[in-house]
Amino acid sequence: MDNFYNVKLAPQNTINTNEFSTTLWGINFRLPLLNAAGMFKDGQGYDVVSSLGAGGYIGGTSTSGVRDGNIIHGIRHPFISLHQSNIAVNYLGLPNLGDALLHTKTITSQKISGCPIGWSLMRDPLLTEKEGVTELINSLFLYEQNPHIDFIEINESCPNVKLHNTSVDFENRLQYVAKHFLQKRTRHLPVIVKISNDVSIDALPNILNILFKYKFDGINIGNTSTNYEDAIKYIAKDDVSLFKYFTKNFGGGVSGKYLQSNSLFLCTEAVKYKNTQNLDYEFHVIRTGGVASYEDVLLSKQYGISLNQWYTGFFSNYILHGNDVYNNIFLSIP
Repeated sequence: MDNFYNVKLAPQNTINTNEFSTTLWGINFRLPLLNAAGMFKDGQGYDVVSSLGAGGYIGGTSTSGVRDGNIIHGIRHPFISLHQSNIAVNYLGLPNLGDALLHTKTITSQKISGCPIGWSLMRDPLLTEKEGVTELINSLFLYEQNPHIDFIEINESCPNVKLHNTSVDFENRLQYVAKHFLQKRTRHLPVIVKISNDVSIDALPNILNILFKYKFDGINIGNTSTNYEDAIKYIAKDDVSLFKYFTKNFGGGVSGKYLQSNSLFLCTEAVKYKNTQNLDYEFHVIRTGGVASYEDVLLSKQYGISLNQWYTGFFSNYILHGNDVYNNIFLSIP
């Protein structure tokens, strides 16, 4: 990853962003595609991806306390890429420098118009539910103070940590966040909630009703998957043994092409359900999982999905196209 930050950048982005730009919550995204949380856990990399042409940027996921991340079988931050399958598996465990430091970070000295900055955070899994949510509120106010940050994403879906206590349910937790942060924001700072691609379609309406009830500004579906039994059907023959070994010995979340159809399906259903409601405020559905091509972005747009985030798809394309990673998608339209 260090080499990525030192890439020799193209002098300028050549995409006609007027054709693709979208405005959400009054914030302009020059392209409906940006990195997913986890790519830049400690707020680095904005100048690189903005120069590459990204439609936005998101840092984190961070926690209130410093986390070293997972170490298992003597390996720190286990991660594999299965190139033939366009799939990756990671068991990183939220390594980050902690909100007390990260909220003060100068993410860039040259913020680019049309490339807004978001931040992803979640309650610290080492704390009890009550302590974790209290610290989450404190962290939200810290990031509100950072003038670089345009929107917030609360991660409710990381599969690579074990929460200390989950006795308080999803609704009570979000109700607390709404009461103690959303209703007390002192500036325009949209807050979206990220859930897993493993969520069942039957559970989706209830989740959305909770977000609508407490006036969250959007939903991101989703995060990596731990449905290994289903995922293995999408693994190339030569990748199967490594996939089985890694998931058996480390676990971890599956990302990449496997999530493509399910993320589209869940997000499409979320949009359909949202459209049946008479909301009196702006709410958007964001898609993460398996996004890797213009066709993916186009399908999202056709089904009313407002924004796309990519991770494995970005690196798969970057390996092939280097600094033209965004140009290749938005300048090679059929």
